[in-house]
Amino acid sequence: MNIKVLWIDDEFEKQQDVIGDAEQDGIDLIPYEDHFEGIEALLSDIKGFHAVILDARVKFHKDDKVSDLKGLRASIDKLLILHSQGHYIPFFIFTGQPDYMDNDMFIQTYGEYFIKGKDNQKLFNSIKDQVQNKEEYIIQYEYKNIFSICEKYFDTEVKKHLIFDDKLYFTQIRIILESIFRIANTKGLLHDKCIPDGKVNLTESCNFLSGDSSRHYGVRSSVKHFPKLISDAARSIIHITGAAAHTTGEENKNNIDLQEYRKQVKSPFLLYSLVFQLLDIIIWFDEYLKTNNDYEYNKSLWLQDMSKIYIEGEICKDANGYYYCGEFLLWKRIIDDNTFIVGDVIQVTQASDNTNTSTKNNYQFFATRFNLKK
Repeated sequence: MNIKVLWIDDEFEKQQDVIGDAEQDGIDLIPYEDHFEGIEALLSDIKGFHAVILDARVKFHKDDKVSDLKGLRASIDKLLILHSQGHYIPFFIFTGQPDYMDNDMFIQTYGEYFIKGKDNQKLFNSIKDQVQNKEEYIIQYEYKNIFSICEKYFDTEVKKHLIFDDKLYFTQIRIILESIFRIANTKGLLHDKCIPDGKVNLTESCNFLSGDSSRHYGVRSSVKHFPKLISDAARSIIHITGAAAHTTGEENKNNIDLQEYRKQVKSPFLLYSLVFQLLDIIIWFDEYLKTNNDYEYNKSLWLQDMSKIYIEGEICKDANGYYYCGEFLLWKRIIDDNTFIVGDVIQVTQASDNTNTSTKNNYQFFATRFNLKK
């Protein structure tokens, strides 16, 4: 896994050889030409960058006409603030300005610097020495296959949760699992109804992908996308992290129980087990998508579980003499046996596929259980 370094230098385009040499040395330089855009990029992916290279004279804003020390000072100040907030990102000054050579005042103010064209390899070595001992890089290197997969599918906001903060552990795990379900939806694997109003219902999503009926939305898949091991792992994550993520009603009681558990069992192993289950899900999901990414075909596997349907509406009659309620056909004997009349409001609580091709109607389902709305 290459070291990812933010490089702020308004003349980086003239130094493509530096970018190429760094890549050969296992360092990916991501260049920006001014302080403002560079720091903005850093803040958007603060755990994705391992170090920062700063030019001595650089523009503060992209549209500035002059490159001076203002940009350097602003970048260093911001990096020091981030360090005080728990985000240590080593930085290196890389300059070609001849007036800084052996300039004691500059060194006292800004620290040691590296000279372009002379200290390139020395700079690369220093970056590797400082970064390869950082905990975040060690984790990313050890699990580089996981980070590589997530780089393909997850956006920046989700990827930042891959480096876990113990205080946010449960929520971070849920966010990543939720993102997997969102990706499944974009591939047609997960029914749209499992993401009502843009919010992922984790339990219903897991049920659907496991081939079970969704309890709330009345849908299921004709194919079990999740094998049992993956389904069990996902359910375990949802159940345990839910106790920490929710704070109302009965779930609040579960949350307190979990806090008591952590007080009694002073180990990280429960949390580790959830993380490793999540990592297995990510790897399995990547492999599954390689051969199951046809959106239209996947969507054709969606089924309506009619035992869950609940609809309320008036009885109507069309020009052909057929009675119906919404999309549901009502056999004439239903009307006769129950002395229903057009305009009665009924509740359909169960229905089946309309497989009787002899009826020349456009209603896909017919009601099998219903009651008159009083």
